[in-house]
Amino acid sequence: MQLDPPIPVLNAGINYWGEATSTIDWCEENYVACKYIAEFWNTTTNLVFFALALFGMYKVRSTKQENRFLLCYMAMLVVGIGSWLFHMTLQYQWQLADELPMVYGTCICVYCALRADVKVGSDIYVSLALFAYSTVVTLVYVQIRKPVFHQIAYGMEVFCILYLNMKHQIELRKTNWRAYSELMQLLWVGVSSFGMAFVLWNIDNIFCGNLRAIRNAVPALLSPFFQLHAYWHIGTALGCYVSIVYQQYLRLVKLDTVDEYRLRRLAFVVPYIDKAVKAL
Repeated sequence: MQLDPPIPVLNAGINYWGEATSTIDWCEENYVACKYIAEFWNTTTNLVFFALALFGMYKVRSTKQENRFLLCYMAMLVVGIGSWLFHMTLQYQWQLADELPMVYGTCICVYCALRADVKVGSDIYVSLALFAYSTVVTLVYVQIRKPVFHQIAYGMEVFCILYLNMKHQIELRKTNWRAYSELMQLLWVGVSSFGMAFVLWNIDNIFCGNLRAIRNAVPALLSPFFQLHAYWHIGTALGCYVSIVYQQYLRLVKLDTVDEYRLRRLAFVVPYIDKAVKAL
């Protein structure tokens, strides 16, 4: 008697998006939690980017602040989308869609920090310099394909913003104590978020074998808590968002309109700028 051939199992042993072509494959085990997503937790934690960026865009429009900050939040949203696609597929083109917008979006924040004092118009030379920087980083990175180059290029921008913010803080400490205090709170939240995320990111890279062993040993419900790269997304999303709020508040101080606004917090955690309530 001839037996019917076995029914093939779709995608058995095959990655849904194909073999990884990215230059980085993070510590999270691939296609474990969901067959359609390579790194489930590294992907879904980008929802924090989406939520904060969309909330920031809404507040910019509702309080009628400058379009430069709308661009900052739009860039943050693009980074979140690129990161989602990268971790979902582990394909090289989506890796670039994650990493390069980080450089472009941070350039917009550098511009905000550099031009916080300018009350009217824009500076074409600063814009061209930042565009040139982004272009050079892009051209070099797609040629050498070394993640450390991108990390250094991005890190230089972050340190540039931090340096400029500290200069503004030194000036405000002498002239506007209220603004100095509130901006310092934002600065510490942003730096702490980035700092903790960076520490966890490095632990995830260096001790990946240990973390995987822990995830296999603990109950399944606890395993996601040891996906440390996922915390990197949460920390950098909050740090990026708070950094933009800092630039918004600083700009209001420099425009002498800060008394028309108030710094508030959503659920006692997420800061945002709102119009001040006028007394009757």
